[in-house]
Amino acid sequence: MALSAAIAVIVYTPTLKYGLVWDDTNLVVQSQSSPFQAFARSFWHGGGAGVLGDDPYYRPLVNFSLGVDELVAGHRAWYFHLVNILLHAVAVTLVCAAVWLVFNSSLFVIAAGVLYAVHPLAADSVAYVSGRTDLLAAIGLLVAFLGMLRLQKQRGWAATAMIWVGFTIAVFSKETGAVFPAVMGVWVALPGARQVRSRAWVAAIGVLVLLAGYLAARHAALGSIVAMSVGGNVGSWIMLSLSNFGRLLAVCAWPWAQGVFVWQSAGSRWLAWSAAAGVLYMLLPVVLRRATGARQVGLAWFWGLAMLFPFAGLAGFGPVGRLLYVPGIGFVLLLLYLVREVTRGDRRGQAAAAVAMLGYCVLLSLFALPRRMQVWADGYMLFRRMTTEAPGYPAAHFNYAFELRKRGDLVGAVTEYRKAIALDSNMALAYSNLGALLQAKGELTEAESLYAKTISLRPNYALAWNNLAIIRYRRGDGAGAVRAFRRAIELKPDDAGAVYNLGRVYQQAGINDSAAALFERAYQLDPTSPQIRASYYQTSGRRE
Repeated sequence: MALSAAIAVIVYTPTLKYGLVWDDTNLVVQSQSSPFQAFARSFWHGGGAGVLGDDPYYRPLVNFSLGVDELVAGHRAWYFHLVNILLHAVAVTLVCAAVWLVFNSSLFVIAAGVLYAVHPLAADSVAYVSGRTDLLAAIGLLVAFLGMLRLQKQRGWAATAMIWVGFTIAVFSKETGAVFPAVMGVWVALPGARQVRSRAWVAAIGVLVLLAGYLAARHAALGSIVAMSVGGNVGSWIMLSLSNFGRLLAVCAWPWAQGVFVWQSAGSRWLAWSAAAGVLYMLLPVVLRRATGARQVGLAWFWGLAMLFPFAGLAGFGPVGRLLYVPGIGFVLLLLYLVREVTRGDRRGQAAAAVAMLGYCVLLSLFALPRRMQVWADGYMLFRRMTTEAPGYPAAHFNYAFELRKRGDLVGAVTEYRKAIALDSNMALAYSNLGALLQAKGELTEAESLYAKTISLRPNYALAWNNLAIIRYRRGDGAGAVRAFRRAIELKPDDAGAVYNLGRVYQQAGINDSAAALFERAYQLDPTSPQIRASYYQTSGRRE
């Protein structure tokens, strides 16, 4: 176990040089929540849900963890990455513990631990700070799973407490945890469970009570218990999920040179060829029904199915590896069962299989894992890769445009924003950001129309109102500028820039008393701004 955990730490050490990318900026840098407010607020509170619109997530343990990291290390990216590495090492250790309890084989423990530690698809959860949702959810589910294994062997409340604590950690870290009650129900119902059924029912009822508490907390924070809607009817969604389920199984089995991102809508009426792999997986219980320890085989099989299939349709909405971190626990156990059945107790055969797995892991850690980790090194590399692998994904072009703008490539940024809008005509922030670029280039007419489009999509977006007001003022529409500035200030009263700009409009119009009052208010909001400070002292008669 210690060796597997050490390997997990060593292979991810390069990520200590990586920055905060993509969602990390919203969750860490822009977050306005303290760790102690995490359970009362949504996942994106303070950072905004970005292109998703309304926040569909409630993951308070992740927010709490990131908030504690920020209190300890500020925005130092290396510290956040270090915590992710250590959490991955904990998950690897728990996988090893589960394998030991199930197989009682040191060879299987080291093979499973190293495979889980270095499999390249885990990089999307470990090397990406926001992937901490998967790490914490996996740790919680593994604790609960160990509690289930312990409950099979002895009475007492310790095993039941492990199940309850583990489930709580998982479900408050990621929505995947909500599937655990189904896994536990199958565990109780499978043949050979009579000796644990009476004890398991107590644990299962407690899990359902905890689930109800989670749903109540989620409803209080979000106003709904429903997660993100991705469109499409039920039939097309099931076909997309089945196709993606099979494709993700293939990616998990053969991770070499696999893409990090894909983009698919829920509108397809046809199954992809990969659905065949999903169907074959679903038929495995028929093949393995007579395997030694069939009940545990069935549990491992159902774990992979339940933790992946309901979410497989989301494969087009982010890095695909993150969908596999939790289901991978079941896949590893199932692989070990298959090895055991093939070798049929032959120690030499099992040793040869374990050595082969370790050799495969060495190749993964030397070649496949570094290539996938590097995707998360910085935003420019990440989104350039995303637009290449998923050119139909609007958010890819939106984020790549932002990175190009930071590098000074304004022409490239304009091109990427236009691509994002062409793919998603409702992406309000793309209109606003493109408008800002064109405004800087002096193309005020188109910029004004882009801000108007932004406001039609997001009427309460204060920055768009402020920029619209600036353009109206530059085009000589003083009255329109005043209305827009007032709306911007109404939406964001602490925006010193909007307050100052409105004061400038009044000053140019000769309404000096109102201008002086606004300059004073702007100074109170931001006394460090040279422009605001100069205007305040000029109109107030005070000296610096």
